[in-house]
Amino acid sequence: MNLLTLLIRCGLAVLLVSALPAQAAGLQPWQIVSGDLPPFAIEHTPKRPGLLVELVEAMSARAGQTSKVQFFPWARALAMASSQPRTAILPLTRTPEREAGFQWLVRLYVQRFAFINYRSKPPINSLDSARQQRIVVLRGSPNYLQLMQNGFLPNQVVQASSTEEMQRFLERGLVDAIYGGDVINLEKVRSSGRQLADFQVGMVLASGDVWLAAGKGMEEAERNALQAAYDSLQADGSLARLFARYGLTPP
Repeated sequence: MNLLTLLIRCGLAVLLVSALPAQAAGLQPWQIVSGDLPPFAIEHTPKRPGLLVELVEAMSARAGQTSKVQFFPWARALAMASSQPRTAILPLTRTPEREAGFQWLVRLYVQRFAFINYRSKPPINSLDSARQQRIVVLRGSPNYLQLMQNGFLPNQVVQASSTEEMQRFLERGLVDAIYGGDVINLEKVRSSGRQLADFQVGMVLASGDVWLAAGKGMEEAERNALQAAYDSLQADGSLARLFARYGLTPP
């Protein structure tokens, strides 16, 4: 990107962002919810609350609607965003099943869904192998439906309330493998004090765009301002610096 293009993008973003407060006058404040999904959203660590938490809070501030992300069990956060007006959620994977139920505000990242098990066991590198295992997924994620669509049986798939519970199910031998976001589940291993070298990532079954989304009630001007805020963070280098602090690359 040359300097002129960068200046134009920054200028347009600032104009759009600065226009929001007047356009959004009279609207109720919005709230943002998430679950403990490191490194994107990290509960109980206010100085390092997660890559996408920091990104969305920065976007919110630039858009003139400063708001802090609140943490809940993921299924509860999803239910809140679905039923309560002006409640946004992150990081939400965009799927055909969810398409009509949410306002898709800003695309944030792309994640891969993979099978993860102990290195002491054979890696799960095929669907035939995976279908012989007991699998745990995060309740409220798209992962349960993905497995059902690929020939798994309901009685071999367990739904956990958190990524920590997924790890505990694996440790206790209640399941043979985790299926979910590889970045999220491996970061949970590392941040919880478990040994990353004990785990291996097998077959990637699916991938999906991760969004900031809301069930209903967000105005078009607010959506435009949030996108403009994202664009301005990208244009001035803030986005790349934030991703680098978490060891990841922007989409």
